[in-house]
Amino acid sequence: MQLSFLGKSYEASTPAVDAIATGETATFMGRPYARKQFTVAQRPQPADLTYRGIHYAR
Repeated sequence: MQLSFLGKSYEASTPAVDAIATGETATFMGRPYARKQFTVAQRPQPADLTYRGIHYAR
């Protein structure tokens, strides 16, 4: 997804989310629903970072 902030364009990455059914049911506001366990893949961090025009590394 292409986004822009303060006139600079960048590519937004969306992490993959896996949902695994747990076999449990819960009730919310009187309605039952199946519970799931969610795992989110870690996003790679950029090697070079910039803050207010100053470049630094982790």
